[in-house]
Amino acid sequence: MNTINSSTGFTPFQLRMGRSPHIIPPLLTSEIATVTESTNEADAQHAADLIKHLEINVLQAQDNLLVAKVSQAAAANAHRGKEDVFVIGDLVMLSTLHCRRDYLQ
Repeated sequence: MNTINSSTGFTPFQLRMGRSPHIIPPLLTSEIATVTESTNEADAQHAADLIKHLEINVLQAQDNLLVAKVSQAAAANAHRGKEDVFVIGDLVMLSTLHCRRDYLQ
């Protein structure tokens, strides 16, 4: 599936290839002709721009993941009870339900 991930804000294809997939190929032959007549310098510049665009997309996805992580943690902790504070010397009751086998051996 190539749907936008809610956490990253990008599609997997876009993060991998640096662009969204085209559904319909370009119909203008004049644009195709100018692209095929490019020089090596223009190709190198285009490759550098593509790499920079990919790096920016990955950094943006990482930022989006961090924002999603923070918002998910805030939503999960919104309904939690107050945290108990224990100090040295406090008595607490422990459940040994799952540790009973260790004590019976």
